[in-house]
Amino acid sequence: MRPKKIILLLFMMTNGLLISCSDDDKNEDCISTQTAFVTSVEAPKTGVTNKIINIEVSFQVNNGCGRFGKFIEKKNGNTSAIEVEAKYVGCICTDNLPIITVNYEFITNKVGNYELNFKSSPTEFITVNLTIN
Repeated sequence: MRPKKIILLLFMMTNGLLISCSDDDKNEDCISTQTAFVTSVEAPKTGVTNKIINIEVSFQVNNGCGRFGKFIEKKNGNTSAIEVEAKYVGCICTDNLPIITVNYEFITNKVGNYELNFKSSPTEFITVNLTIN
């Protein structure tokens, strides 16, 4: 009867090790997002309806794993508040703080004056005023 007990004990130990090594709660991709503050904006003063206006937006990320994620916009009439969401991909990142530049594409089908406010700190914005003809 001893060999059966040893086999049973080995089976229970092996099964316990397999369960304890489960990686269900690990984020192996190390992906996160965070607001990145705009450092500069280059934009024209005027544009025309139904044509894309490219606005060059630069922002700083917190480490070498940072990259552009998306723009988050809140519109109120002809005024928009625009925030950059940076995406961080990687578990081991360099300590450099790169400035990344991307294009924000503005388009409208209505003539008028537009105010675009790019978030540059928790309470401040860089404002671009566009006249669309």
